[in-house]
Amino acid sequence: MSIESISISRFRNLQPAELRFSERLNLFVGENAAGKTSVLEALFVLARGRSFRTAHLDKLIQHGHDEFQLVIQLMSEDGRRIPIGMSRSRGHLHCRIAGRPAKRLSELAMLLPIQWVGGNLHSLVEDGPAQRRQFLDWGLFHVKPDYMPLWKTFHKLLKQRNAALRSGANSREVRAWNPKLAETGEELHRFRKNYLDHLLIAFRTVGSQLFSSTNDVVMSYLKGWRAETTYLDVLNESTGKDLETGYTRAGPQRAELNFSIDGRPVIEELSHGQQKVFITMLQLAQAIHLYQETGKRSLFLLDDLGSELDIANQQRILNHLFTIGAQIFVTAIEQPGLSGLNAEHLRLFHVKRGLLSEMVYSTG
Repeated sequence: MSIESISISRFRNLQPAELRFSERLNLFVGENAAGKTSVLEALFVLARGRSFRTAHLDKLIQHGHDEFQLVIQLMSEDGRRIPIGMSRSRGHLHCRIAGRPAKRLSELAMLLPIQWVGGNLHSLVEDGPAQRRQFLDWGLFHVKPDYMPLWKTFHKLLKQRNAALRSGANSREVRAWNPKLAETGEELHRFRKNYLDHLLIAFRTVGSQLFSSTNDVVMSYLKGWRAETTYLDVLNESTGKDLETGYTRAGPQRAELNFSIDGRPVIEELSHGQQKVFITMLQLAQAIHLYQETGKRSLFLLDDLGSELDIANQQRILNHLFTIGAQIFVTAIEQPGLSGLNAEHLRLFHVKRGLLSEMVYSTG
């Protein structure tokens, strides 16, 4: 899947724009605060129904207006063109896919497997385990169609068991929820463990040219309850303590994914710049596995390409993205050197005070 074009109206500080994109590389250059990141944000909002900058979509509406509108034209792997439109008025989000209203935002996410490489990238290793569970869940959502219904069923059962725990129910009433919760929890764990095994293979494939030794990288997955113990046994044993705390303490909702190198956590072993390369490698591995399993191409949004990355690593990352057929959207303060790239594979845009204009790419 690739984005052929976008129409932007009343979004952030951007002036109305109609842009056509390359299916390979799209580069936005301009000074800080010119509006480059806002273009990437528009694409991200279309794919996820949320922003990476604010929790309130109303803040994306241009000052002095009541709504923003975004329209893109997708080209699918089988050659079909799919229009997607989104508008946001105060408190109301409207989406249409191929002329029909979208019932769920997950429909957008399924069509647009977007990877964000930007300012909050380091949260994957710096923040709590919820960030890393989301990383796993994103990959499984796109690769395994059965995963998301299972995930929803598990969390619905978990919510019901927790409600019973808080309501003053006795242990027998709480235990009635345990078998089904345990069954879905075990299946959720199997999905995640299998996905991680494949991800590590892809990671070592892509990392051999970006990292000194990927064999020293360990991805340790803790399923959220004691190893070598069934989830049902843990739920039954912990019912009394769960009644005291008022919530289910063990399960996939407490799973953890840790990254280490030479036995030390990535956050301690790597510099900030090296962490950015490491996390980008993980996202590349996800894109490779997605393509191998489904034939879907990922879209990468790389904000401020030169931040924390030297020229060599910038080039290596772009080369890997070209190899897997990803569509790439990059922002930079000035045009970077892009050796070995044909001009026909690139569209270059200049951004100044919210005005977007296409430029002719020069290798000189």
